[in-house]
Amino acid sequence: MKLCSMIINEIKAVYQYEKKSRVDIGTLQNVMLIFVVVMLLIDIQNLKLGEYVIAAITFVVAVVSIFAILALGHSDKIYRICMAAVIAFLILAVPISLYGSNKGFSMMWYFLVPIISIILLGMPFGIPVSVGFGLYVTVMFYTPLKELLIYDYPKYYLFYYPLFYWSFFVIVVVIDIFYKRYQMNQEENEKELEKDVSIALEDRKKLMIDAVTAKSQMLDAKDGYTQQHSKRVAEYSLMIAKSMNKFSDKDYKIIYRSALLHDIGKIAVPDMILNKPGRLTDEEYDIMRKHTVWGGEILKDLEFLPDADKGAIYHHERIDGKGYPYGIKADELPELVRIISAADSLDAMSSNRCYRKQCDKQYIIDEFKKGAGRQFDNEVAHIVISLIEKGELLSEA
Repeated sequence: MKLCSMIINEIKAVYQYEKKSRVDIGTLQNVMLIFVVVMLLIDIQNLKLGEYVIAAITFVVAVVSIFAILALGHSDKIYRICMAAVIAFLILAVPISLYGSNKGFSMMWYFLVPIISIILLGMPFGIPVSVGFGLYVTVMFYTPLKELLIYDYPKYYLFYYPLFYWSFFVIVVVIDIFYKRYQMNQEENEKELEKDVSIALEDRKKLMIDAVTAKSQMLDAKDGYTQQHSKRVAEYSLMIAKSMNKFSDKDYKIIYRSALLHDIGKIAVPDMILNKPGRLTDEEYDIMRKHTVWGGEILKDLEFLPDADKGAIYHHERIDGKGYPYGIKADELPELVRIISAADSLDAMSSNRCYRKQCDKQYIIDEFKKGAGRQFDNEVAHIVISLIEKGELLSEA
């Protein structure tokens, strides 16, 4: 009972798998090519025997099969094409069996039916087709209906053909189960491998992001006047981006991480300049401005942080082209940069700095109104104003 149950379960599993699996085009084309060659060889023998009608039919089938082989690589309806070809082949079995073409030898090639229909096209289609043909030859060869056969088949042929066919059918089903079970195991192993690789890559990615984030936190700790600045800019940027309703979850992660690391270049700025309580000299200011370029150099070519270098390089650029380091204008500024730039300015105005106290809400709102379309992207500026007025930003300021 257990063995029967196991066999039934295996058949069900393979049956369900084949309902979803795709036809292997390359293998199918090779099998059909062999089929064409066989049909043409049979055709030569039919012509020698004077079986001109059967020869003509066989030739048509071979030609149609050649066109089918060529069409397989250019059609999205391969399965239907194959089904139609097999059904046409089965329809031809009626005249071939009645006339006993090539002295019954042509019927031998119908042993290909289980191989083509079950192994290549799957059980859902192959089983009914193979069983249907098997029942046809069994009824025609074992019952009084054999009187309808025009060709006088030998008795041993009539007896053994169905017997051998059904035996071959069972063998093909067993082969198909083992073959498809192997494919299923391979796919499961590949999925597990892909899952393991994906987990490993995610762990590596997280490790690298954590390392870069740690550097950002070191930077905030280094700059006494801007502690937690990077984190606030990242949170502001995320809020602004979500309010724009045009980004995916993946985009949100990129924007947040890019904003978190926008000032990473300051790690290369000397402490005496970074924490200077008074006004910077022109020379010191030039060094401070270079943190954008240095940040871009640190973050460029990081596959796990796409576009993070843009946030670092361009966050001090302006829509009107009067920013630094390159003075590029609106059309050249990525949307990610426009968001981070606004968030950076928002935090700068709402935080205590060495050269001034934090600004009040109204002053910040007025600055964003004045800067809309000039310093800031117009859409981003109005979103910031709206979030402040709603109390979603700077609620404690």
